[in-house]
Amino acid sequence: MRSAVVVYDSWYGCTRAVAEEIARGLSADGKVATVVAHIKDTTPEQVRDHDVIVIGSPNHFGAPTPRARALVQRLRGFDLRGKRIAFFDTCFARDRGKALASLEAQLRERNPMVTPPYLGLSVVVEGTRGPIVAGEMSHARELGSSIRSSLALTV
Repeated sequence: MRSAVVVYDSWYGCTRAVAEEIARGLSADGKVATVVAHIKDTTPEQVRDHDVIVIGSPNHFGAPTPRARALVQRLRGFDLRGKRIAFFDTCFARDRGKALASLEAQLRERNPMVTPPYLGLSVVVEGTRGPIVAGEMSHARELGSSIRSSLALTV
């Protein structure tokens, strides 16, 4: 059985909610054992042991949180060949994609073992504490499902 971890940083709960929805998409057929964990409750060694690694962060001033950057910094030293890696962020509409692009670039910068393409998702929130904009959450489950489908193609 394949395994996945969805790791997130969240201050007000929106990024956690997106992480949980991505996990539902990943585990929908029961063939991918999926764990959801807050960044502060996991280590890079625990994260790298999964077939699928999904990392999410809220966008703070155009960048991911320090904890998300630190996790990716530490993951860069591992051999991640064969892993499916995806990033997501929660953001205001004007900041769509900034935090996830930053995390992707950070991982690619020094980890030639990882081959693109990366899958990414930005989920728009209305305010600092949310809520998530109507219709955005369905994209989270779709991301999890698309990653699960890509795993089925390689079995």
